Amino acid sequence: MPISNARRKANRKWDEANRDRYWSCMVRFPAEEKERIAARAAQLGVSTSEYIRGLVYADLGSAGPHQN
Repeated sequence: MPISNARRKANRKWDEANRDRYWSCMVRFPAEEKERIAARAAQLGVSTSEYIRGLVYADLGSAGPHQN
């Protein structure tokens, strides 16, 4: 289902309001890895994004964005 214009507008408004609080970066994986990564995230009970963020924070040695 395509994203409605109202949803696009709401997303843009949120992005603009939170630009100074969040950084977005795109990570690309080979298409054949999608199911494997999504399955592992589901196994852990988290979204794919949460799974990837958790791996980054673990590598950085912190529990999350508010830990240094």
